[in-house]
Formats: sequence, C-alpha cells, structure tokens
Amino acid sequence: MRLVPLIAFALLAAPAFADTPSMKPDKPAKGQEAGVYRFGSTYSVSPAENASACQSICAEDDKCVAWSYIATYEGADARCELKQGGGKARPNPLATSGVSPTLAAKFIPEPKPELEGGPEGE
Repeated sequence: MRLVPLIAFALLAAPAFADTPSMKPDKPAKGQEAGVYRFGSTYSVSPAENASACQSICAEDDKCVAWSYIATYEGADARCELKQGGGKARPNPLATSGVSPTLAAKFIPEPKPELEGGPEGE
C-alpha cells in the first residue's frame, strides 16, 4: 500500500516536469542530427551558442565536411567541432551534428516541385 501514494505523486508531478524548458530538447533544424556525434578529423574547435551557429560556421568554411556541436555539461563550455571527414556517427545526447550544407547538396538534392504533388487536375 505504500506504493500507491508514490505512484499518485509521480503521476501528478509528471506534467509539471514535462513543461520544464531545460528538459525538452530543441527541435533540430534542417540538416541537423540531434543526439548524434560525428567522429572524423577534427581540425577546429571553437565556442558556439547553439547547433545552428555551428552549422553556419561549417557552411562558411571550404575545408569543413562535417560538424558536431556539443552542449554545455557540468562546467564544460559548449563547443563547435569542424571536421575534415564525415566519420562515424554515434549516439550522444549532448551532441547535434551534420554534414556541410555544400557537401549535402551534392548528395541530397532538393525535391523538385513537379514531383511533390499528384496529377495537375487535382
């Protein structure tokens, strides 16, 4: 019978914790892999405010093939790692990664509008 009050408390408290902003992960932007860290020839490490800033830094650097943004954790500053190779992708809840937008455009073409819908008459 001791478990009943604990379960009731957990059920009542769950919605309050779910609304806590720090517990909700940011929705990744286009070209971002949330929860993924990419290994591979890191040549530059710099501070960054968020994954989108890191993605932009990579896009502006001709040498950058892939990037990983690692969030702040236990006193360590957030950082942006630029990579010369794509490397292996591994799960990491503190990381958001992606490939260079220039490189992605070569392999992942934008959808053509004429292929997205049904017949013209619809």
